[in-house]
Amino acid sequence: MKRKQTLLLLFLSLCLWLSTPQIHAQAAPANGQFNGLTLDVARRYYQVDTIKQFITTVSENHGQFVQLHLSDKQSFAIENDTAGQTLANATEVDGVWRNNTTHQPFYSKAQIADLLAYAKQQHITLIPEVDTPAHIDGLAATMKASGQQALVKKLITKQTDYGPEFKLNKASIAFISQLDTEVAQSFTGQENARFHLGGDEFTDQTTANKPYVRYLNALAANIKQAGFIPEAWNDGFLTTSLKSFDPAIQVTYWNWTADEKGSAGKARKKSWATMPALIHHGFKVLNYNDYYLYVNLTSSDLKPKNIRYMSSDMRQNWDPTIWDNDAESSLNTLHGIVGSSASIWADKGLKVSDQTIYTRTKPFVKNFLTLARQPI
Repeated sequence: MKRKQTLLLLFLSLCLWLSTPQIHAQAAPANGQFNGLTLDVARRYYQVDTIKQFITTVSENHGQFVQLHLSDKQSFAIENDTAGQTLANATEVDGVWRNNTTHQPFYSKAQIADLLAYAKQQHITLIPEVDTPAHIDGLAATMKASGQQALVKKLITKQTDYGPEFKLNKASIAFISQLDTEVAQSFTGQENARFHLGGDEFTDQTTANKPYVRYLNALAANIKQAGFIPEAWNDGFLTTSLKSFDPAIQVTYWNWTADEKGSAGKARKKSWATMPALIHHGFKVLNYNDYYLYVNLTSSDLKPKNIRYMSSDMRQNWDPTIWDNDAESSLNTLHGIVGSSASIWADKGLKVSDQTIYTRTKPFVKNFLTLARQPI
């Protein structure tokens, strides 16, 4: 009798298990094996087919992700009801949507869905980046164009050094959380899904910045609830505040001083956390070294001979443990280093065709992806 009861209980348990949606944990990439490309699509609009070409290159060279930098001074490059950028207030010409008031080009949700489907086919994670609290001129212009002038005045202040920034308060957290959630909805259903929260070039502060800690932690909690790993630039991670940040935030490390020189640069080196310090405190990091891994869209950088030089310099002097320009690294293993990214930035506004950029930068990206996955 007991045996029959046991079998019945096992049968009922199996039926319950089969009727319950199963959540399969995604395997985290091995150290140093999550590598890809960051594209500045806010300051340089690329046709959807060109982004697919970049995705193909990353995939064919054993990369794992393409990150889209969607917000910056020039534009807010995605359809978004929260920001007031809708197709009803835009015009499409030759596959490019433009805001009727700001004339900023942006990607529709349908275009993002197309890119996401293609990325999945290529086994590439597509990462959105909505950069705040700074680099928001394009977003502020979008909001004003949709009649949200009062909200812009309430949420945004103008800093002397960095221009408009979101105030680090509850109202801004609520607005950006809503905006991020809407963006995230277009990037769901991916392996190793990530959402980059920005956080670069927003402060000269070298002492504990509690409002920023609260701000970033709140945005990270919101995006984690949506099923994404939160990422942020390293600028706001001060040595004295590392215990206060959510350790689930993965830090994309680009520069130790944000290129600040003189006494200000020295002060930052004393207070801004190094990549080894972040790893020591349990953070996962990604290497975005701005000396070796950046291509800036200038006429000089895009010359084939200079691309060849940058590729050669990278091969000779960089590996994923080299985090501070060309300085020697105290790291000798990939422990804590999730991966690395090459980046193509467009802050100079160079006018050149998509295909010129893609063709000229492709060898650099391929060389990087080969180098990034080599053992240390």
